[in-house]
Amino acid sequence: MLSNILIIDIIGENMKLDYLCTGLDIADDEQAIEIFRTIRWANGVYCPKCKTFETIMAGGGGSGKPYRYICKKCNNHFNDLTETIFHGSHISLGEVFYVLLNLNNKNIKQISEELGCSRQAIHRISKIFNNEVEKQTERKRNL
Repeated sequence: MLSNILIIDIIGENMKLDYLCTGLDIADDEQAIEIFRTIRWANGVYCPKCKTFETIMAGGGGSGKPYRYICKKCNNHFNDLTETIFHGSHISLGEVFYVLLNLNNKNIKQISEELGCSRQAIHRISKIFNNEVEKQTERKRNL
């Protein structure tokens, strides 16, 4: 079973579980992206390619959407979700958070009915997340 603490490890270090879970009883995209930004960019927005903090916001961010950024150093274009397990998902971040936070107390069929998504989509989120948890656990063991 998934642990809520592992959600914190995947999304970002040194984050209190209460903060992540507060108010996410429903799939709220705006709240989810704000929580995600706070965790991911806790030390400031940096380019995932060259790791510099010399970035500028290039738009986006409306209605629970990720902000877009441009790196001043390498001209890389990226957004809040770039190089995360959430990048490229056709399911909104609010729905993904809802799924991850409810897998311990609801079954996939129930979650899929609540969100209006296919069971396959919910299963895929669970599988991607579980694979990432395994990678993180392995990395910690090898330290």
